[in-house]
Amino acid sequence: MKEPCQYQMEQILHSAVRNITPYRKNWLIETEAGKWVVKRTRFPARLRWWLKVDQELRLRGFTAMPPIRSDGSRWIITPFIEGKTASYSRWQEVEKILQVLAQFHLVGQRLHTPPEKGAAFLLYHRLYERLIQFYRVLTKTPFLEKELGELLESHGQDFYLDGRRAWQRLQSLPLQKICHDEWFVRNITHRDLASHNWMIDEGGNPWLIDFETASYDSQLGDIWQISARILSENNWTDEWCHRVLMSYEYVRPLSPLEKKILYTLFSYPNEFFREAIGLAERKRGYEIKHSVPYLKKLIEQRENWQKQIKRISYW
Repeated sequence: MKEPCQYQMEQILHSAVRNITPYRKNWLIETEAGKWVVKRTRFPARLRWWLKVDQELRLRGFTAMPPIRSDGSRWIITPFIEGKTASYSRWQEVEKILQVLAQFHLVGQRLHTPPEKGAAFLLYHRLYERLIQFYRVLTKTPFLEKELGELLESHGQDFYLDGRRAWQRLQSLPLQKICHDEWFVRNITHRDLASHNWMIDEGGNPWLIDFETASYDSQLGDIWQISARILSENNWTDEWCHRVLMSYEYVRPLSPLEKKILYTLFSYPNEFFREAIGLAERKRGYEIKHSVPYLKKLIEQRENWQKQIKRISYW
């Protein structure tokens, strides 16, 4: 991880740098004007695109994301937020987060900034690709690390069949058209709504961070991703299932069709697929000691998860 150049940081921040230290796989810079988090981007073109989107969102009134300073090619610099990473098990935080996400979606509809160049990798593409990736992992179970291999040998096929059935049901719904339509009209999505991409400041206000995966796509993908993670964190209880979408819809109501597609998406075991693929392919950020216990938790939840999906079909 290459350390940022002190002189360059001073030029961007217009302040003398006192200290540079590693921070959450990035860098923390202390200056006379305060503390800053510095991240090196792997995609300069994407950074330049996001800087334009960021400016447009702020002009429209959405400010629940740290202001960005940048050299426009490598470095993303944002103010250090005094606070903590959000927890998806604390209802007071979750309620605020869902309403901020809904505001982000409302403000981020029909933007003027042109999309990035190149083919779009939309929600329905990602679902199919992940299903295929997981199938390939299943064919390699004898060659995986023992604990992961044994776990997938016992339960992997069940989750694969869950995913295939969900994908087949989605084919009868206009998800593909919705994805293309929302890309065409330029509706913004975050696409990586893990709890660590929300910060809660000392006043209890949520801040959405890390937009490296953001793109124009169906906003249903964000709603599904964050709702599934929150509900899994809280064991898919009736209370949480009832409250999660109500909080989002308080700001941005969903159409009956959107709810039907979202209900079908909930039956797709994305969390299990993502963790298993990450471990099998030795991706950055996936470790046996953390991911295997999470996979075991998802296995234990599977029966309750499927029962709950049937109960929430009234959404």
